[in-house]
Amino acid sequence: MIKTADTKTDPITETPEERRKRFLLEFEKPFKCEKCNERFKKKKYLREHKTQVHSY
Repeated sequence: MIKTADTKTDPITETPEERRKRFLLEFEKPFKCEKCNERFKKKKYLREHKTQVHSY
């Protein structure tokens, strides 16, 4: 079962491998951009991303 970043996974039907992958992603990069769903390790990187990519 292949999941994309945009789809929400159902914790009940999630396999252990998918659960581990999601945990590592959320743990290593906890800061998520609301507009494009890209993730960052530091809040500073998220702020920089927002100003460079999403500001008009």
